Amino acid sequence: MSKNSADTPVMRQYLSAKAEYPDAVLFFRMGDFYEMFFEDAVITSAALDIALTSRDKGKEDAVPMCGFPHHALPGYLTRMVEAGHKVAVCDQMEDPRKAKGIVKRAVTRVVTSGVILDAEQLDAKVSNYLMALSWDGGEADPHGPGEGGSAGSRGTVGGGEDEDLLGLAFLDASTGEFLTAELPGGQGLLDEIARVRPRQILVPRGSLGGLRQLCPGLGSLRLEEAPEGIFGDDQGDHDLLAEATDASPEWVALSAGARRASAAVIRYIRTLFPGRELPPFRLVPYQVSAYLVLDEATLANLEIFETIMERRRQGSLLGVLDQTVTAMGARLLRRSLAFPLAIVEEILRRQEAVAFLVERAGLRDSLRRAMKGLHDLERLNRRAACGLATPRDLGAMASSLRAVPVIVGLVAEAAAGQTLEALPELLQPPEDDLGDLAARLSEVLVPEPPVGCKDGGIIRPGFSAELDELVSLADGGKEQILAIEARERDRTGLAGLRIRYNRVFGYTIEVSRSKAREVPPEYVRKQTLANVERYVTPELSEHEARVLGAEEKRVELEERLFVGLREEVAAAESRIGRLAERLATLDMLAAFAEVSSRNDYCRPRVDDGDLIRIQDGRHPVVEQIVGPGRFVPNDLSLSSGEDQVVIVTGPNMAGKSTIIRQAALITLMAHTGCFVPARAATVGVVDRIFTRVGASDNLARGQSTFMVEMKESANILRYATSRSLVVLDEIGRGTSTYDGVSIAWAVAEFLHDRIRTKTLFATHFHELCSLEDVKPRVRNRSVAVREVGGEVVFLHKLVRGGSSRSHGIGVAKLAGLPQEVVERARQILDHLERGADADAVAARGLPLLAPQLSLFGEVGRAPERPAQPEASDASSKEALRRLRELEPDSLSPRQAQEILYELRELARKGDDCT
Repeated sequence: MSKNSADTPVMRQYLSAKAEYPDAVLFFRMGDFYEMFFEDAVITSAALDIALTSRDKGKEDAVPMCGFPHHALPGYLTRMVEAGHKVAVCDQMEDPRKAKGIVKRAVTRVVTSGVILDAEQLDAKVSNYLMALSWDGGEADPHGPGEGGSAGSRGTVGGGEDEDLLGLAFLDASTGEFLTAELPGGQGLLDEIARVRPRQILVPRGSLGGLRQLCPGLGSLRLEEAPEGIFGDDQGDHDLLAEATDASPEWVALSAGARRASAAVIRYIRTLFPGRELPPFRLVPYQVSAYLVLDEATLANLEIFETIMERRRQGSLLGVLDQTVTAMGARLLRRSLAFPLAIVEEILRRQEAVAFLVERAGLRDSLRRAMKGLHDLERLNRRAACGLATPRDLGAMASSLRAVPVIVGLVAEAAAGQTLEALPELLQPPEDDLGDLAARLSEVLVPEPPVGCKDGGIIRPGFSAELDELVSLADGGKEQILAIEARERDRTGLAGLRIRYNRVFGYTIEVSRSKAREVPPEYVRKQTLANVERYVTPELSEHEARVLGAEEKRVELEERLFVGLREEVAAAESRIGRLAERLATLDMLAAFAEVSSRNDYCRPRVDDGDLIRIQDGRHPVVEQIVGPGRFVPNDLSLSSGEDQVVIVTGPNMAGKSTIIRQAALITLMAHTGCFVPARAATVGVVDRIFTRVGASDNLARGQSTFMVEMKESANILRYATSRSLVVLDEIGRGTSTYDGVSIAWAVAEFLHDRIRTKTLFATHFHELCSLEDVKPRVRNRSVAVREVGGEVVFLHKLVRGGSSRSHGIGVAKLAGLPQEVVERARQILDHLERGADADAVAARGLPLLAPQLSLFGEVGRAPERPAQPEASDASSKEALRRLRELEPDSLSPRQAQEILYELRELARKGDDCT
């Protein structure tokens, strides 16, 4: 490092700031630019695709550097964070024009993926969480003896009956939402992470490797070991939580791990805002058992938040249900899908409010129109509390608060003729509509405040007599300068004379250089440029001092008045937070009512029983895709006492997957308080929904399709309870037929006999239909199809009884498989169904589909199918007669089986005659 490149006051200042935040990229403000140096410059240049240059070019030890204009900071911050970097922003702490010596600089904030307060960097409809994990063992590797722990260590996470409780806490710094819980480690942790979806996870030092080994599913998440001291001790955690939160005393009863995780979040976020006093956090403990649990596989397989293939919101359940009109409501709806209620009373409270709004379309429409004018009060409130709100932010808050009386009035009007207490509890008007704060904001601020404070124009005329006087003086002085310009132009005869303002030289008289000889002798030359000369006069200097002094005082006073107003808003943070929560709830309920009314959903009966009965149920997403009236509804019944395991068979494309998934989605929707796509439904509360759907691999974790399938199945068998709902769409298809059938059979038996959980099991292994004969709570259902003229017609209707055919060749034909392949498959199937195994089929030397084509032969002619020996006329006629007389819908499974045996005997007699 050369003296020229690094041993300067500015570079020493840079290196000092960098030493305080060695793990962050330092954005260093220098005038109108942010500059990066050394390794930070290399990293930033690559991440932002900006030019990399250097100080002291051409020298051997030149310092790499890059930069960008200061006004582009928000966009570049977003890109750096998305690229996985932590950024420390070092700003100028004084006006360079007034600084004596080097400008004072300091890091004002550190931005990480989990802690972002700027709305421009956030998805308005998605919460942005920082999570911390800890356990009773403290800052130790989460392994038992032999893996970095001692025999007496309590640093074990998961892995047995004596496992410690793991504590987690997560905070959305942009809204102040702060929750904590305790749970067993391992899978329970993965489940919570899957639905919280944190952007950043902090763990104690020394625990990262063990945690990844214990929970391989964490591998793709951003995990980082917290700096020294972030995870404290019991007494320190207790004192910090008591001082830094306004939570109820409930947190005192939490495990040490939960307290430590909560305190770590607070300590960490304080390090990101040096020199700034952060407002208290409202810590809310929650019980995992109060919510229906959806693991990562279920969230993905049911496409709750995004589609599996394109990872798009459109085509997901969220995409259908989210009819909210505010960002606050959208985030709450998303949380309601991630944390479905599991307490009947809470579900019924939501249902009552949704039903009220469904029945009153006019009220619902008026409310939604009124709420469209609401800005994001949650995030505006937090920015104000942190001292970061701009004039435009407070202007947005003012306009939102002015809309509240309209919203409250609409609800009160809906209760006309009855007391407000008769309204559903969740629709009760807020006790505090913040009318006083709305009036105060309107009194102080102009109708459309600017973004920043530097140029003034924030405070409404008439609010401050002192400010009005300064504004008048500044504006009047500018008018006088214009008058001086006009008078000098007339007096000198210089038509091109202009008075200009420059931040460095102030007000000057500009004259073109070609006219410089004509200026009066009292003009004093100030600056010479390529095309103009700049002059000053005593009169102009006097007016400049008056105008600029008044303007500077005006801006300073406006900023002071604005900061005072922002502090008033910050003092009302808890009041604003409660109101924002009520408005978000109202928006979500109105969205549920809107989607329910628009799509003809019904109010399900929700209770603590174990019955799930759906009449004319529909898939909420698929029916939107196929269009109104085209979706075929289906009935379904599940209960632990009777229809516990339902085996669903039928061909591909017939709708098995849609039917079983729609049952899971209807169950989930019922737990959110929304109405459901059915004619009628009864849903007993479940504790978890599990899904095992389709074929997929995980190459990043070195797992094949079959391994993923077996891991997901093992997870279900380990954690499902008699109160769960299990949806299985194919098990055992990733291995040989015999292995697959055996595994699927054993899984179905285990679910029936040991767990006794409600299960929907779609399969192509028709052998599983035999379970109905030997297991009392197994029921066979199949998706009906017809063959018309050799073509498969899907009826998409679930009927009693199992299917004996997959119609796979018919589906293959519909998919466009070449006709030659389809015909060949039919030949092979015919021989296999006659009892021949694969080796016998190969040994028989079945004729090729087509002989080798001759140059002069007939091209394109399909080969004739070999003639098949015919059965005796008597046997054939008898079989046809029996088939014509059958009424399939009236047959019991046992009767159908007996008839099949009889028909098989007739067919064999026909074979014997050939």
